[in-house]
Amino acid sequence: MKRKTTLKLAAALIATTMIATPFAATYASPGEREHKGEYMRGEHGEYGEHGKHGKGGMFHGEGRARAVPLTIDEARTLVDAMLLKMGEPNLKTGDAKASEQAGKIDVVLLNASGDVVEVLKFDEKTGRMDRGTRHDLRKLIGKPNKDKAARFDRKFTADQMTLLANAMVIRFGNGELKLGDITETPRGTYTATVTNQAGEIVREMELSSVTGRPIS
Repeated sequence: MKRKTTLKLAAALIATTMIATPFAATYASPGEREHKGEYMRGEHGEYGEHGKHGKGGMFHGEGRARAVPLTIDEARTLVDAMLLKMGEPNLKTGDAKASEQAGKIDVVLLNASGDVVEVLKFDEKTGRMDRGTRHDLRKLIGKPNKDKAARFDRKFTADQMTLLANAMVIRFGNGELKLGDITETPRGTYTATVTNQAGEIVREMELSSVTGRPIS
């Protein structure tokens, strides 16, 4: 075969391959197209087996089904803490009850006058707010206040710190842990103990009274 003929055949083969590849990808089955994305997220979801905070998570709990289903009182506590952290004076928590939808909990969100604004739906198995509810809440409240100076000037009271710490344990404790003692330190922070259901301490942490978050 002459050299010119060989080059022409090679060029034609390359061109055919370049055209065929995009079409093959376009017409691949949905399962084939989605497999790579699913694999990249991992077997246990977006954050892996142990939750968003890496191996073990904060309390080995977030991102997987709870050992003990979320209770109505716990769902209400989560909403109370959320509103406190957001600094929303015009919203407050209303009634909390079992939803008509099996496995769900409804927590009513009220305005300052006591009128119903939204119904927040939680999943008992995961302890998390439903995705649709989170989306509606973001649209309702909008972006958080970006005034960092004002945010760092505040100081939570002892009762507020207890609420925030309790909500943290509910969220990350997988239903197996509970808040123990919480006390103020001489430097204005708070120390809190986390216990198992038998009352045995499994973790001690120091919390900032400005952010409500652990600092150690």
